[in-house]
Amino acid sequence: MAGTIEIINLVDNTVTSRGLIAEHGLAFLVRIGKRTILFDTGAGGAVVQNMLSLGLDPREITAIALSHGHDDHTGSLKKICEITGPLPVYAHPDIFVAKYRLREGEEARYIGIPWSRAELEASGAVFHLSRQPVELGEGIFLTGEIRRRQAFEAISREFRLLAGGEYLQDSLWDDQSLIITTREGPLVLLGCAHSGLISTLEHVLDLTGASRIFAVIGGTHLKDAGPERLEETIKTLPRFGLQYLVACHCTGFRASAALYQALGDKFIYNEAGRTFRFDC
Repeated sequence: MAGTIEIINLVDNTVTSRGLIAEHGLAFLVRIGKRTILFDTGAGGAVVQNMLSLGLDPREITAIALSHGHDDHTGSLKKICEITGPLPVYAHPDIFVAKYRLREGEEARYIGIPWSRAELEASGAVFHLSRQPVELGEGIFLTGEIRRRQAFEAISREFRLLAGGEYLQDSLWDDQSLIITTREGPLVLLGCAHSGLISTLEHVLDLTGASRIFAVIGGTHLKDAGPERLEETIKTLPRFGLQYLVACHCTGFRASAALYQALGDKFIYNEAGRTFRFDC
């Protein structure tokens, strides 16, 4: 595979460009050759508005890939499919489980996909669900389930599943990332990295057989990380030989500051509207 990879951040928590809007969510448009893949959809109207503001036509999307089933990554799925017509949607089977956030002293809040599978299929979504890695085209594939390898990357107990009338711990096995092959090594797009940033990158090395990872772009879910987890994460990152780490969405200010101190110019704090180009 030869050519250029273009990755456009359509939705993120922050924005600095006029004409674009921010929302709590994430979405990337990935262009490789004749393929245009939407990785996550954001939470609401931002993805369509920002595409139009950037002069992009949603109808150029050839496939959708979902990192997991939370609403801030799937909320615009129905709207996109209504605009584009039938589209293949690649995801893990657990995206449709009843997902909630349960915080002490608060009522449980639903945070799963805001549409039923039947509603989404009626709008044009053609689901391809797998727990295993799935190739979306030459040089681009989803990781499938990611095994938790690091004890310090425990998933928050706030994330729950409603099953049999009980709110059970959600292990978020639907969490996965997108891997893109470049001349410099694997490029990894993260949704939230609920499986853990380090566990995810170790999984990527295992899948690809690469010795290092070129770049990571996306949410790292370090916004609520305690000092120990943040310290262990930063201590372990050099193992992967990253040239870039682009922090989005759920990384958080404190973690971003710590990552910048550790990585220097290899760290980029992202905002909606930014475009990245790499050789593949």
